[in-house]
Formats: sequence, structure tokens, C-alpha cells
Amino acid sequence: MSKVKIETLTPVHIGSGEFLRHNSDFVKYNYKSDLYLCVLNPRKILDLIGVERLSGWVSLIENGGDIKEYVSRVAGNVSPLEYSLRYFRSLTSVINLNDTLKESMHDGVGVPYIPGSSIKGAIRSAVVATLSENRDNLENLIIDKNVFSNKEKVNATKVESKLLGADPNSDVFRFIRVGDAYFDKGSEIAIRLINLNIRERESLIDSGKQQLVEAINKGVESVIQLKVDKEYYHWTQKNWNGKNLLGLLSDRMCDESLLFDLINKHTKKLLEEELDYWQNVADADYIGAEPYIDNIKSMLNIVHSCKRGSECVLRIGHASGWRFITGAWTEDYDIFEDKIVPSARPGNHKYEGYDFPKSRRMGEKSEMLGFVKLTLI
Repeated sequence: MSKVKIETLTPVHIGSGEFLRHNSDFVKYNYKSDLYLCVLNPRKILDLIGVERLSGWVSLIENGGDIKEYVSRVAGNVSPLEYSLRYFRSLTSVINLNDTLKESMHDGVGVPYIPGSSIKGAIRSAVVATLSENRDNLENLIIDKNVFSNKEKVNATKVESKLLGADPNSDVFRFIRVGDAYFDKGSEIAIRLINLNIRERESLIDSGKQQLVEAINKGVESVIQLKVDKEYYHWTQKNWNGKNLLGLLSDRMCDESLLFDLINKHTKKLLEEELDYWQNVADADYIGAEPYIDNIKSMLNIVHSCKRGSECVLRIGHASGWRFITGAWTEDYDIFEDKIVPSARPGNHKYEGYDFPKSRRMGEKSEMLGFVKLTLI
């Protein structure tokens, strides 16, 4: 079993699925010229105000009242830090009472973490994209026709079954185990996501669909366990019918160093394609992509500087974009525009004149979310 250092190169958001409401689930707090967001602990608030004021507190929330002012008035001049589950710095302003915060994942004691399943899923996407290169026979497997309705659906299930194993019991990723990455409390920040959006207007910056997001800050580290179960792999290779396929995988996936090289090569390819695309957009006299392009170049420099066999850059989590989440391996298929894009983009008929994907989620300062660096220890 190998130990792997994981370092966040940009903010990373792995969502808990919860949206926290401003002045109900969290409040703002200014401390030493910095803005903090405090996620409230109802039990602590109740201890401060007394159970006899419970109905008044509930009424206050329903009517959009000021919780900080209420608690201070009832319980004395107490800081929100004293009745919070956790608090963290915000790199953006909270606009109004309707702002919601997309919460990131924490364990039972409030420690922020990246699940091993998320890391493993991103590795899986890189492997599938690599294995599918120059495999034209996969195109027909993407279309899934319902025998009852005769309607066509697009998904990669059959492709992954062909490449990685017919079912969960024979899936070759069973022999790769990735542990969770736990970070120190206080590693979180709040940022605001906006869109870089291809549209008819000159400016590419689209602030119309903003989202306040809690994320693990860039520049923080953790250590995870990564195990490639070679014994199980060789047993599978001997007993499973897909021996030839496993031969393709053996060099890369039974050796952590070669697996890292595969991941880094995949990330490099997607970043280079992303850079080429947005440089062409900028050359078409659109305004607003320049900072985003600079950030792509900076990330490419980090990818290029990785030590072969021991370092790689991986992208995971929310706002990674369709191309990084899927690996973009279907883009060269003949059915991409006619079949895959309409399935992947809701309301596609409204955007048929635009490239797919036509937008990117990023921070207010054009930050690209979701990049981590893995280093074999």
C-alpha cells in the first residue's frame, strides 16, 4: 500500500448535497478586516437563548430577522463563533438574505475531506479516456435504445463494461483502493462561482447564475492511502475472459508510477485542448477569457513540471466541467453532435448554434476549481 500526498492546487468543492441559507443556517462575521461565514449550531443557540424562546427564534427565521442581533440581545454580546458548528473565511461578499451556500463534505466531527470514491472516480475517467483512444468500435455501444418506447438514450455504461469489466464483480477497478483525504479544520473558504459563457454578446463573463460555494482552500495538504491489489489483479487476469484487455491495463494500473504518468498525460491533453479552444475564442474578439487563459497556462506549467512516475495532476469535484468529468473521449465520434450533445445538454435546441460545452464555471477571479496534485511518498 502506497502513501500519497494530495495537495490542492485550486479550491476544491465536493458537495454534501445541502444548501445553507443565509441568516438561517449561516451568518456573516467580520473579524480583523476579514469576512467569515459561521455555520450555526442550533443546539448552542438554544442553550444561549433558552428553550422558552424557541417559538420566537423560529418566527424570527421565518420572517427573515437578524439572528446575530437577536442572540446578542437575548444572551448578551456574544460572538457568532461561540454558537457555530464551524467558521471559515469568505473571499467574496454575501450579497443578500437570499444567498445560499453550497456546503462541502465534512465528517461527523466537522473535518473537511475529499472522499476516496471521488478521487477514484476521477482516475477511472482518465483510464477510460486513455483506453478508448482510437477505438472506433465503441461508438455503437453509447446508444442505448429502450425496447419498449424505442427511444434512444446515451450513456457510457456499455463502453465501461467492455473496457473495464462486464459487471461490478469483474470490474478491474476493484483492485484499486483509494482512501479519503482529510484536511485540517479551517481549511475551508467561501468563493463565488460565475460563468465564462460563449454567447452573442461581446463579453464572455456571465454573472447571472452566481453560486456561493464552500470549498477546501488551495495550498493545503493531506495524505491518503492508495493500494493496487496486485494479487487480486493477477487472479482476475487468469480467470476472467477479458485477458487481452487486462494486458492493456497491466503496465499502467499495477504500477502506481505508470498510473500516475497516465493521469498526468490525460490532464495535460485536456488542458492543452482547453487552452487552444479559449485562445481561438479570444482571437474572435470576445472579451473576458484572458485571465482564464492565464490560469490554464499556469496549471499546464505545473503539469509539465511533475516528476515522471511520482507526481501527477488530477481534476475532481464540482465545477470541473463536462470535459474533465467525462474525459471528453466521445468528442471525435460521428454521433457526437447529433446524439451525445442533445443528451448531455438540457434544452439543446436553444443552443444548437453554439459549441458544446458553451460555458465554464469559475471563481470571480477566473479561478479554475478542482485541481489537486498527487505525489507518491
